[in-house]
Amino acid sequence: MIWLENTPNYAGAYLSGDRNDFVSLNEAIHLVVGEEGEYPGYELVRLRILNLCNELNQAAKGQKEVILVPNGLERMNRSRLSIDSKENNMYFRIRILWPELLFLGFVLNDFIELSAKHRQHFWDTTPARIRLFQSVIGEWLENTVGESKFRLLKSSLTPSFIGYYQNFVTQYIDHLNIEFLKMDKEKRLANVSIAAKRVANKDAKYIKIKRQIEKLAVKDGMSPNTVEYPGSYPEDIQW
Repeated sequence: MIWLENTPNYAGAYLSGDRNDFVSLNEAIHLVVGEEGEYPGYELVRLRILNLCNELNQAAKGQKEVILVPNGLERMNRSRLSIDSKENNMYFRIRILWPELLFLGFVLNDFIELSAKHRQHFWDTTPARIRLFQSVIGEWLENTVGESKFRLLKSSLTPSFIGYYQNFVTQYIDHLNIEFLKMDKEKRLANVSIAAKRVANKDAKYIKIKRQIEKLAVKDGMSPNTVEYPGSYPEDIQW
């Protein structure tokens, strides 16, 4: 089963699981996001989620961090049960920035519903696997921000309508990521709940970035979808 842990400096979270966990989540996400151009207005959002899939795929191949976790079976028990097992289980781990992780959790609601027409039956495991991932994010969000702050965020976890992230300016997530990384450890922890609110609501900051991207697109004769956010990520992230 996948789980989350905060990175040492609260830049984001470690997503951990075994190979089957990562392969299963990767497969489910690919199934719900569909093919290129299948859902108009979701091109950039889809690519953003596929970045996670690429990380999961690399991790499942052993190309990311590997951690060993004691399996809890004492030598005497393994002998008694005739189990040929080592003392540690091997898991894989990737790192995701907090604003990015929250965005993935929110936007997957849209894709679950958009892909519903392809669902074979109500017992299909695909949405269940996605919901499991979302539940892990939600649980760790509550653990991180505390019960009182999480209570104020609960309503945002259930979207008022599907399609909220259609034509969403994903450069805004780059803005949130970069601004989050400028903070020190304590300020990051204090701002996780604020990041969640900003991802869930198209507030004045979102509108400002959206207009900035649109102006750059007009200036350079490009589509807003091809404009890169003008800010830059630090070369060395203090996770």
